[in-house]
Amino acid sequence: MKNYFLYPLLALLCIFTSCSKSDDNPDNPTPGEGGHVSGTYWPLALNNMWTMANPKDPSDISANRLIHKTITHEGKTYFQFKPLNTEGDENLKDGIREENGVFIELHGGSNVSGQVTSAGTITSINTKLKVGETWKDEMTLKISGVATGTIKHVNEGKILEKVASATVNGKTYKDVLKTELKKTILINGTSNTLKITYETWLANGIGPIYEKETYQDSETVSYNLVSYTVK
Repeated sequence: MKNYFLYPLLALLCIFTSCSKSDDNPDNPTPGEGGHVSGTYWPLALNNMWTMANPKDPSDISANRLIHKTITHEGKTYFQFKPLNTEGDENLKDGIREENGVFIELHGGSNVSGQVTSAGTITSINTKLKVGETWKDEMTLKISGVATGTIKHVNEGKILEKVASATVNGKTYKDVLKTELKKTILINGTSNTLKITYETWLANGIGPIYEKETYQDSETVSYNLVSYTVK
């Protein structure tokens, strides 16, 4: 999941903190030649990629994803999406992994000019729940050094619907899970609170095919899958 409008908030807070195996499953007629990976709603592997289009702004590529490397945190492997408009050489420490159908975000620690932010993990999607079931997870990152305090993330998720098929951008995908994630970010010591609601449709064996993001309960942007490569 991307944090498109999180960047401006973090910029304002700079004084406080630093800125499965593949198969050719014939029973799932995936569009194009993008591949299919059984047993997961979001295949995570090096070089997997998803190209998403904003129907209102073709120049908006902020939802595109390419897994370009892995990182290790507390003995577990996380996959990292390549930062947009870069060569991917930045020493970022964020990532995502799947564990029994549950997707977990890693917010890696950092030390920028003496401003230290601790690392933490938090659930972002749970594909094992039934329709209508909910979950909640929290993570608190500690700030030390030039300034002190905390950044608290609260994630609340829900399975909205599970459908036999869904058509996006003129292509039909089978076994689609529609999920919702409500993320709240609270900055200790400030009045800033960021709220983002993500609606994500995941096609079994393929990954995200549709995303809608709502910021501060007002501004909304959506993306449709155009092409993908998974293995």
